Amino acid sequence: MNCLEFRRAVGAEPFSADQAIEAHAAGCPACARNREELRAMDALLARAMRVDPAPAPGRPASSESKAAGGPASIPQRWLAMAASLVAGVLIAATLWLSHPEPSLAGEVIGHASHEPDSWTAHQVVAEDRLEEVLGPSGVRLRAAVGTVTYARRCFFERHWVPHLVVQTARGPVTVFLLGHRQVDGPARVEEQGFVGVVLPAPRGSIAVVGRDVTELDTIARQVFDAVDWNA
Repeated sequence: MNCLEFRRAVGAEPFSADQAIEAHAAGCPACARNREELRAMDALLARAMRVDPAPAPGRPASSESKAAGGPASIPQRWLAMAASLVAGVLIAATLWLSHPEPSLAGEVIGHASHEPDSWTAHQVVAEDRLEEVLGPSGVRLRAAVGTVTYARRCFFERHWVPHLVVQTARGPVTVFLLGHRQVDGPARVEEQGFVGVVLPAPRGSIAVVGRDVTELDTIARQVFDAVDWNA
């Protein structure tokens, strides 16, 4: 199970005891942390939806119910429950939205780490092949980017995006041009021995992933500058 599969499975069922999920969480601190955040949100929503039941027939109402006028207080309890639920949803949404870019970088790392052939390719990609991969996204690469040894269009977040591997002086890096995904600012994440950097771009965003590569932030900026975004 990779990071993307883990986060999809945990997003659907945060408290799942599936062995594959547990095994991945044990070896990936970032995904384990993501699961704990989702569980905390789930518990928060459960508490927000919890409401005291109405008194059973023959059972005396509490002093609070009597003070509120007995049965007439039921709508008030429903209003309180609705207010708590809305508050819980807002808090949960705020928690999730506060980390969108690292989550994206983590998904990119998960995708890159499970295409080992892309990292080991050494043959230079022909210019016409690069045009086939980049053309539909309306971009192209300047020569300053370095040697491209892998180029294909991958299905990512329900979109086809360019996936490249560029050989730099500090080692190979994987590049994703995510024209469909907007980000508010630069983000960085480290998972499974990989480091990912996401930068906002004129056309969505760009993600650069390295493994045992120093100064990845500098490399990401150099790759960004080598992209002609208005091709």
